Amino acid sequence: MNLALTVKYPVLGIDCMRLYEYQAKQLFSSHGIVVPGSVLVRSQNDVKEAVNKLGLPVILKSQVLAGGRGKAGAIRKADSAPEALTIFSELIEKPVQGEKPSAILVEEFREHVRETYLSISLNRSEHCFVLLVSGEGGVDVEAIGRKATFSLPDSVVDKKSVSKETMRIGLDEDSANSIANIAVKMGELSAKIEAELVEINPLAITADGNAIALDAKIIVDDNALFRHPEIASLRMPSNLEAESQKYGFNFVELDGNIAVIGNGAGLVLSTLDMLVENGGRPACFLDLGGGATEDVVFAALRVVSRFDKAKGILLNVFGGITRTPDVAKAIKDAFFNGLIRGPFHARILGVGEEDAFAILQNLPVFLHRNIDEAIQKLIADVQRIQ
Repeated sequence: MNLALTVKYPVLGIDCMRLYEYQAKQLFSSHGIVVPGSVLVRSQNDVKEAVNKLGLPVILKSQVLAGGRGKAGAIRKADSAPEALTIFSELIEKPVQGEKPSAILVEEFREHVRETYLSISLNRSEHCFVLLVSGEGGVDVEAIGRKATFSLPDSVVDKKSVSKETMRIGLDEDSANSIANIAVKMGELSAKIEAELVEINPLAITADGNAIALDAKIIVDDNALFRHPEIASLRMPSNLEAESQKYGFNFVELDGNIAVIGNGAGLVLSTLDMLVENGGRPACFLDLGGGATEDVVFAALRVVSRFDKAKGILLNVFGGITRTPDVAKAIKDAFFNGLIRGPFHARILGVGEEDAFAILQNLPVFLHRNIDEAIQKLIADVQRIQ
């Protein structure tokens, strides 16, 4: 399954994760932003089923991260089922700026009377987000003429202001109100996932003044992904992430130097937050899940041992369903197999914790009753070896 990749986005100038259009539209839909009905297809049979479901005409859109799909002929309309099949066969083999799609989005055609533009992006020089509205859509941002911009110092979109300014640049009241409603929902989505950019181009206006997102672009800063594993999991999995899936635990690569392991997504996320608050940089999010066995913990440590960016390991386990002695045995085996070479600090609490401490007492594992202490000691150790 072709999923989002981490890319260098030149406008923002930082390492970012950009979602595919179909993924961005799924997020739009979940936040009340209207999008056309669509089906992601990878075969001719899929195309036939999509056409039967959506009706004709349909739009076929190559799912690539490269921009300029329209100019490259990678977005095309089909008025019949045979035409849709022909276009699919052409698009699935057609690279866009060197990127070849593994899937095509078949989308219902929505009649509209106007195309507009709407985006929320981070202005790093002003340290705030900016909302941009234009009565012109479907063109490059640089080519947009008459537009309205709003600084969002508190990341909140004011519906009345957007509606008023949108009317000022030439849209009627119904269209302006529809755009303002979408802008509010985009602002809520942007804040929730800590996006660098949320963009709709074009945002179509129907004959009755309603707005519908014909395209969708979302870009998230890599540095925020540890707080949003549901977004990070949309990336194309690396070899280590793919291996982790085989063992049933969740592993997401991040950009720091300290591997974070825990049992339960909530526990791992809170540990990541505390690590960052203390000045540490997480190298990965690794959730063992509930009831992790000795074999699963050992497999997780083997994955981390192959993760060169991880210069230290922070383990935070609360033993309920998970037996802490099993966790300790896996750590001991990992040491004897040469899988743990850097600083290793752990908080292991819960059922059987005294037995777990006994198993690890003669190993170079630093055990703590307090997670803050574990984090501070580990950060100091990692800084010393770098």
